[in-house]
Amino acid sequence: MVFGGLSLLTWLIIAWAVVAALLVLLMIYRGIIGMHQENQLFLAESERAFEAESAAADARAAKLTPYIRAASGIAIVLAVAVVAIFVTQTLARF
Repeated sequence: MVFGGLSLLTWLIIAWAVVAALLVLLMIYRGIIGMHQENQLFLAESERAFEAESAAADARAAKLTPYIRAASGIAIVLAVAVVAIFVTQTLARF
């Protein structure tokens, strides 16, 4: 099948690359947010602002989780589709 001059396999590879790039960017952003988090906080009363900052970073990272899972799932489905079409096209040539 050809769509707009490119085969279905090519379109799927392009779609996978876009989704994979988005996933990488989301993971990098989550890592940057994670640098501002602490697993354990031992603060004096005078440094409660840092605790609030860490809680805000936790909330931002939690908001990213559904998007990361969705992008991961879509990337996996597209990768399986690319492999299936590649194998189907390769076997059809024999």
